[in-house]
Amino acid sequence: MLNIVIVEDEYTIRNGLCHLIPKLSPDFRVIGSAENGYEGMQLIKKLSPDIAICDIQMKKETGLEMIKQLNDAHVPCKYIIVSGYSEFEYAKTAISLGVIGYLLKPVITSELMDLLSKLDVKDHSAAVSKPVIDKSYSPLIQAAVQKIASEYQKDISLGNTAKELGVSSEYLSSRFTKETGENFMLYLRNYRIHKACELLATTDKKMYEVAFMVGYDNPQYFSNVFKSVMGISPKSYRFRPE
Repeated sequence: MLNIVIVEDEYTIRNGLCHLIPKLSPDFRVIGSAENGYEGMQLIKKLSPDIAICDIQMKKETGLEMIKQLNDAHVPCKYIIVSGYSEFEYAKTAISLGVIGYLLKPVITSELMDLLSKLDVKDHSAAVSKPVIDKSYSPLIQAAVQKIASEYQKDISLGNTAKELGVSSEYLSSRFTKETGENFMLYLRNYRIHKACELLATTDKKMYEVAFMVGYDNPQYFSNVFKSVMGISPKSYRFRPE
């Protein structure tokens, strides 16, 4: 059984996670929730959950400030950050605090499930969900992942990324696959589709606009790729029942 606490100041998101997580698996149990970092810190100290899922930006105390204080107090808990902010600096700070996962809003159910299902309560090991700069990545692969995060809308490739980083395509390809578990183009594809899901869920952009904004010039090709990854069309994803 994985005992989980939710710390999130947006009621809709907090309530949604509290209801969603137990439905993902009988092994997942939400044992408490809080609406700010201060209340979250008190709750985590009191309940000693295995995992705390925390927003970064909250009133009174940020998620990262809360985690730092709990770490300083040697409270045994692991953390997953949920945020609408994808800047690299947040990821780097989170990594330095031992955060095991970094999910972007709106949280995609399959990504949350993938992250939680890979957790082992005994040793709290985790495979980090994309888009995350894993603390085990080498500087080369961190730079490659960051390039994807900042330039996914553009026509980027393994070749031009390798050239920019001063290594051969073959070397970057080998290291990228070894360290991330995915080849460069597959990682790029998944990142683009993740961003497309965000746009579909939070904007009223037309499908061709969403396609263009995540790096696809051909809307039909984008639709085909989206369906191959998510199992449904972009239109169906936008109008799916909550």
